[in-house]
Order: sequence, then structure tokens, then C-alpha cells
Amino acid sequence: MKNGHLKRCWEILPAVSRSFALCIQKLPAGLDEKIMLAYLVFRVIDTIEDSSAPLETKEEAFAEFLALMEQRPVDEKRFGLHRDMLVARIDHTYERALFDNVPSVFEVFYGFGAEERAVILKYAREMVEGMLKFQNTPIADFKAQEEYCYYVAGIVGYLNTHLFHLSGHIGAELRDELLGLSKNFGIALQKVNVLRDVAYDIPQGRKFWPLDVLQKHGLTYETLCAPERRADAMKVLAEMVENALPYLEDAIEYTTRLPRFEVRVRVFCLIPLFMALESYAKCVGNEDIFNSGKTVKISKEDVARIVRHSFVLSPFNGALRRWFRSCTADVRQKLSATNGR
Repeated sequence: MKNGHLKRCWEILPAVSRSFALCIQKLPAGLDEKIMLAYLVFRVIDTIEDSSAPLETKEEAFAEFLALMEQRPVDEKRFGLHRDMLVARIDHTYERALFDNVPSVFEVFYGFGAEERAVILKYAREMVEGMLKFQNTPIADFKAQEEYCYYVAGIVGYLNTHLFHLSGHIGAELRDELLGLSKNFGIALQKVNVLRDVAYDIPQGRKFWPLDVLQKHGLTYETLCAPERRADAMKVLAEMVENALPYLEDAIEYTTRLPRFEVRVRVFCLIPLFMALESYAKCVGNEDIFNSGKTVKISKEDVARIVRHSFVLSPFNGALRRWFRSCTADVRQKLSATNGR
């Protein structure tokens, strides 16, 4: 029966995120299903947070979700009631398949060892606490944005590092060393989402760009995407990219400290890192960022190239750093050209 639930979770994953499905499927067997399941858990939490449901509904959904993660033995009736609540009371788009199959997520979760369950639950609980904190807390500056991005994605960096260790792919000493870089790796990936989704997020009431940077250029959330304020918006965009780049330095440092022979674990890290860099390059100076009818994303050909390079260069730290420097130089060159207008 567990295999049926696991199969269903794998089927849901690409509908929830094609890019993360691509990365997770590169992981070694065993580790892949733990990180896949953890991603689905966090995606349920993220969808509740993104919802326009009243705060009390979100609090109820969060509390029940965490309670179900803590309980033993399996209570299928309670799973079903929670699923029905999510479907009926939390607005969603393509996450409907995930909500419909929350019982399968729990069934697979309960099949993991106690240590794996404990670490996933620990970070799920912290993510919920952080998301609730920011329900009524504006993103005043880059420091607040970093904190928000930590709760959304920096936590995932910590979790992945622990799961690498628990699955036997890194030792305890390296785990502790990598935890110091994990947070910024996750934040770097989230900052690119915050960047390119702004025209979609603002009408939904999601405001993740720092207020002080907007105000510095005479903008508000209401005017940021206005065509007549495009020149000022482009200056804010450049500051957003400038702020994000240092976090990527920790991401490449994290990846090159992983054991060279753990090719698939490295590739899992390399693909989203270089997709993020490619995305930053696409965003710089790109007015489509502020147009809700446009989508700024890298091409399928770019993704295929990144996957190929990740596998070929994975064991070679010098080559990876040269690739990284080349990509960051491209972004900085575009920033210089934009700032010089």
C-alpha cells in the first residue's frame, strides 16, 4: 500500500513544480523520496500561506497539518477531514492535486524512520511559525526580506543538509560545516522567485519587495508596475539583483564542499543554483518583470544545457567555480549596462 501512496506522490510532484521535480529526480535512490516528500509537505504549507483565506482559517489549517504530522498511528478518517478542509477553504490553483492527496503525503511520511520524520517536522513547524509572523508584518527592508526568505526557503537548505547526512551521503562533521552555508543557499533561490513574480504577486496581496527601496525611488506597491514609472522601477530591480548575488556565493561554496564522488547530490544542488543565475541574468534590465501578462523564465534549451554541464562538471571544483564566475560576471555586466543608462 505504501508503494501506491509513494507512486502518487511522485506523480503529483511535477504538477507542483517542474523545476524541483527535475532536480529531485537526479538524487540517489532513497534520498530522492525523502526530499520529494519533504518538498510536498512544505508546498502544502506554502500554499496555505499564499492563500487569501482569513488568518484564522490559515491558523486552523496549519495547526491541524502539524498535528497530523505528529500523530501515530495513522488516522485515515482524520486525514480525509483535513484534506476536505484544505480543498474547501484554502484557495489553490494547480495545487489541487496535492491537496486532494494529502493523505498519501502523510502515509509516505509515516513510513520514514524516526530521525527523518523528526527533522522534517522540526522545520515544518518553524516554517509555519515564520509564515504566520509575516502575515501582518510588511517587508520593510532587505533584512526583513532575508528573514522572510529564510522561513520560506532557507529552512529547506537546513533540512536538505540533515537529510543528506541521515541518508549516509555526508558525515556529521561535514553536515555541521555545511549548515553554516545552507541558509543562504535557500535564500538565494527564493530571492529570484520574489524578483520575477512581482507583477503576479502584488495583485494577490503578496508584497515581498522592500518598502524602503521602493520609497527611495519614489514608488509604492501601487505604482511599482505602472508603465509611467518604469525608469524608477528598473532602478529598484537592479538593487534587488545586486542584493541577491552575494547569497549565491555561499551556494557555490556549499556545493563544492560536498564529496566529489557524490555526483548526484552535487547535481541536485548545481541545477537550481545555475538556473537561478540564468534567471537573474534574464531579469536584469527586463521590463517584462513588471508586466503581469509576461513570464520571465529561462528556456528549455537553457535548462537542458545546465543539466548537461552539471553532470559533466560536477566532480571538478575548479571548473564549477569558473562556470559560476562566468555566470555572475554576465549578470554584473548587465547590471552595469543598466545602471549606466
